[in-house]
Amino acid sequence: MAQEPSARRGRRFSRRTFLKALAGTGAAAAAGAAVDALLIEPGWIKVTRPAVRIPSLPSAWDGATVAVLTDFHRGRLIGIEHIREAVELANEARPDVIALLGDYVSRADAITEEYGKLLGKLQAPLGVFGVLGNHDYWTDAGAVESMLAGAGVRLLTNRSAILRRDGAPLCLAGVDDLWTGKPDVASALAATDPAVPRILLCHNPDYAEQIPPAPRVDVMLCGHTHGGQVKIPFGGRPRLPIQHAKYAAGWARGPHCPVYTSVGLGMVGIPVRFNCRPELAVLSLRG
Repeated sequence: MAQEPSARRGRRFSRRTFLKALAGTGAAAAAGAAVDALLIEPGWIKVTRPAVRIPSLPSAWDGATVAVLTDFHRGRLIGIEHIREAVELANEARPDVIALLGDYVSRADAITEEYGKLLGKLQAPLGVFGVLGNHDYWTDAGAVESMLAGAGVRLLTNRSAILRRDGAPLCLAGVDDLWTGKPDVASALAATDPAVPRILLCHNPDYAEQIPPAPRVDVMLCGHTHGGQVKIPFGGRPRLPIQHAKYAAGWARGPHCPVYTSVGLGMVGIPVRFNCRPELAVLSLRG
């Protein structure tokens, strides 16, 4: 029996309505994602609290915290207020140590007295330490170093410092930038007693593939990647400035030590973050 014209029209109408609704939903989702990537996520700092286990950690250091701030990129895309919020969040976390992992600026006119004073407000009882990143060299490494020194930040360029908590030692070491400097972990740890636990600060996580098995590194803290700035849901990160994608964000296992890569605070290139909010990591040390 032939189908009545009205029934056929109804079926076509239902399909047409469904497809239009689906297209409308897709357009709305795309618009929402664009608003999120451009206007919401770039300024929405996420405080993460990863834990790191160091087998040789003295009991006095168990539960101590290290706040990691990296990839500030003050310049065209990142203003002083965004960095001010990160500084305030770091101080609210009351870390024992603060580690700054480079790329403080993206342009020379961002190296200002105001910026230095803001970084000088970072507070940690055991000190504020830092290393340089590739953008600092591309901009003006000497001026960045002077700004950090004025802010009370101790630079660990292929050097180390022994920190003590209730008398127990921990080594905090740093190396130069992989792309633009001469990182040398052997020099950084040359004077460190083998029994002392050690944390290495390094801007670029690809250096984990180059460090030798000795001297020992217990954990390496890095930045540089921005997490790609875009993380496709259930997918990958299409834009990463590293050779080894496993170091894109968070924890990864290097050849000789675990590596934590923070996705950082700022942006370069395309001014978006999607599914990849700026990060202030407050690591908890565990024995």
